[in-house]
Amino acid sequence: MSRIHRVAIIITAAALLLVVSGGCSLKKTVINSTGLFMDDVVDEFLAESDLEFARQAGPANLKLLDGLIKGSNYENDGLLIKGCKLYGMYAMAFFEDDGQDKKTEKTNMKRASNFYKRAMDYGMKVMLKNPDFKAAAAGSLDDFVKVMPAFGKSDIDALFWTAFAWGSYINLNRNSAAEVADLPKVIAMINRVIEIDTGYFYGIPHLFLIVSYSMPAMFGGDLEKAKAEYQKIRDISGAKFIIADFFMAKFYAVQAQNKELFEQLLKGIQTADDDLIPERMFTQVAKKKAEFLLLKENDIF
Repeated sequence: MSRIHRVAIIITAAALLLVVSGGCSLKKTVINSTGLFMDDVVDEFLAESDLEFARQAGPANLKLLDGLIKGSNYENDGLLIKGCKLYGMYAMAFFEDDGQDKKTEKTNMKRASNFYKRAMDYGMKVMLKNPDFKAAAAGSLDDFVKVMPAFGKSDIDALFWTAFAWGSYINLNRNSAAEVADLPKVIAMINRVIEIDTGYFYGIPHLFLIVSYSMPAMFGGDLEKAKAEYQKIRDISGAKFIIADFFMAKFYAVQAQNKELFEQLLKGIQTADDDLIPERMFTQVAKKKAEFLLLKENDIF
């Protein structure tokens, strides 16, 4: 019996116990215990190489998390962070850069925005428990930056995945001046993650900076800095985190109007080994997105 099947049986048994139990303390114990097994569920989801299977399995995992989070009265930080991470990853993997026609693509982008908002809301419930962060979130950028050192190694998951969801939501809502105005705060969170651990999850925080620095100069873009962030990810991951190649093509190469680099990066993704990293879904997502973006090449250049 596989680990994922064992986890499913344990979670099902826990859920049945929850149904037949009436005590609040027992309910809390069952939810907290079940939440621990969700680490395995998330790990197995990210290790899946069959994208269609992952797409179909994802909603059940997400709704299970929703139920556990609600049952914990939104007080279990571990579950909230898992919800933030999984909703954000699902949006990035299956809604963005996907759609056989413009209508479907538009619908998917709206769904991605909604999923990023759910992810952000879960992450913020953890972050806002810090009273200094809560005050700074509604204050100036200077106040926000000053509170960042209060977060350390134990906070890195909440800090990064909340920033990832928040930044991704802003990226899909760039027509809103109010949303874009929060971007410097997201960058402050990403910079704090890098200060704590620059190699966090194959250097993924640098991925966000590739996007940020690939924006037009009037919005703080700097293509040389974007290129430097990309190189950092390659150095950290041993060039195995190829989702960075996709982001470099989509944002940097397009902004620089470098068609040769665009093709080189995307075609390189398509020939990459499937087992570069244990989290195989990232590699498969990069390949799917590369294929999608290459189809739009004539519209881009």
